[in-house]
Parts: sequence; structure tokens; C-alpha cells
Amino acid sequence: MSQPTRDVRNPLLFECAWEVANKVGGIYTVIKTKIPVTVSEYGDRYCLIGPLSYKSAPMEVEVEEPTDPFLRETIESMRAKGVILLYGRWLVEGAPKVILFDTGSQYSRLDEWKGDLWNLAGIPTPPNDHETNEAIVFGYIVAWFLGEVSHTCRLFLILY
Repeated sequence: MSQPTRDVRNPLLFECAWEVANKVGGIYTVIKTKIPVTVSEYGDRYCLIGPLSYKSAPMEVEVEEPTDPFLRETIESMRAKGVILLYGRWLVEGAPKVILFDTGSQYSRLDEWKGDLWNLAGIPTPPNDHETNEAIVFGYIVAWFLGEVSHTCRLFLILY
């Protein structure tokens, strides 16, 4: 079977934020407010990425399986490597696609990724700091995902 190709005039758009389907502050409202316009422009090529909150996700997201072959292949690959994630529609106006990553599913890699930060960039990380650890794991999972999806389809845009 031949690999599907992505139309260069229709790139995927990924937006990453801690508050995707996870109301913890004002950024949630900012993101939620701009979704209808972004969905009207990008449609199902727009997908938000955030951390999975088991407390809020059941009320915020309708779970479904991806229909886009590039996303489906990437998600299947990551799940096979132990990444727990939720894919579906955020239940807000515009109903954009979302991918929420369970950071806890990859905590076994935290020391390796902290080592990368230190060895490659000289960035120290405090031990036993939950917020720092969450940010590191989430950031690495997102980078991993974007690397895999870019290898699969080669066309996407990212908003942080």
C-alpha cells in the first residue's frame, strides 16, 4: 500500500498548551475563545495538544479514534511504545480535535530527559519538583509526537 500524501496547501496545525481541556487559569479562556475562528479556517486539520487530566477530561472531551491516516499512524506508534493518550473532540464551540498525553505514562524516562537538558543545554533541574518534572515530561512527549508525525506527513504548523 502506498503512503498517503499531504496536500501542501492544507497543512496540519497543532497548538500546544497546558490548559487544553484543563481549566487551571486564564489561558484556558484565551484558547477556548479563539477556537471557533481557527476551526473555521483549518477545520479538522487543527488539533490541540495538552496534558491528560483524568479529573477534567471526561467532562471536556468526547473520545474518538483519529480518521486522519497520519495522526492515526503516529498515535498507534506512540501507544505501542507505552505512551498513554486520549484523542477526541474538545466539547467547546467548534469541537476541535485534541490529543491529551498522560505524562505519568512516561515518568520512567524523566532522568534520561533531565540528563538531556543538562548535557545538551546546561539546564539544571531541581530534584523532586513536581511542576518542573511535569513540564519536562510533557515537553518531551510533545516533541516526540511532533517528530513522529512530521516523519509521517512532513507538513504541519505549531502554535505554543
